[in-house]
Amino acid sequence: MRPRYPGLPVRIALVWWLLAGWLLAAWLLTGCGQGGVIRVFAASSLTDVLPTIVERYRQQHPGVEFDLSFAGSQALATQIEEGAPVSLFISANPVQAERLLAAGLAEQPAVIGENRLVIAVRENASWHGVEELAAADVLIAMGAPSVPVGALTESALDALEPAVAAALRAKVVTLDPGVRIVLSRVELGAVDAGYVYHTDLVAAPSLRAIELPPETPRNQYVAVLVSAGDGRAADLLDFLGDDEAQTLLREAGFLSVTPVAPGASRERTAAWRAGGSRAGAEPRAAP
Repeated sequence: MRPRYPGLPVRIALVWWLLAGWLLAAWLLTGCGQGGVIRVFAASSLTDVLPTIVERYRQQHPGVEFDLSFAGSQALATQIEEGAPVSLFISANPVQAERLLAAGLAEQPAVIGENRLVIAVRENASWHGVEELAAADVLIAMGAPSVPVGALTESALDALEPAVAAALRAKVVTLDPGVRIVLSRVELGAVDAGYVYHTDLVAAPSLRAIELPPETPRNQYVAVLVSAGDGRAADLLDFLGDDEAQTLLREAGFLSVTPVAPGASRERTAAWRAGGSRAGAEPRAAP
């Protein structure tokens, strides 16, 4: 007996092969970073500037979309360790990047910029110096020591006169998981002052900075590639060191760094592991 539809099995097989080919192409485009959405995890202090940098990159690379997530660097690194699908991670200090590098979860580290710590107070506050604040009856917010801004705050306090540092430590009433939470507490009047990055005040016109001594340590922003073989993410990583991106960082108040030559990924990783976080970039003050 002849089949009722003699060509049907062949047509069905052809449809399945075409569908499989389409799915493979879609996977290659999205999974390997040649199109689709590239997911980036970044420190919360980059919230105001990174979207601008990424948009500038997109203008030069039509068709590429990015999903940007901002939070405390420690929390983001933990999510990556737990398997979060991320292409690029930008930490607000080397510690969290080194954590992923040591675990074999990241590669191609690059210092893309620096920031400095200040004490944020409201514009009409009566204190203008660190010693004045230490002598006042105030409530101060700071980041938890496990997050970059908190670790930097601890280093800054250690660099002050012991009596001043002790007085300031005694006034701390919160240990927050991110710098933007510290900033919001000062803006809302929940505390009188808070340790934040200089760049955070660019987006907070109702606040001003009490400057810390010049010898106060700075923090470095370190970007690492998480998804090996993700070409677009690797290209964005190189773009972050280019003059165009560095100019945008300077305009947002960051200290820029000497651009790293594109394509130097293996050398960067080796230099970082051999010499630490200063490998591959030197800070360059904003003009």
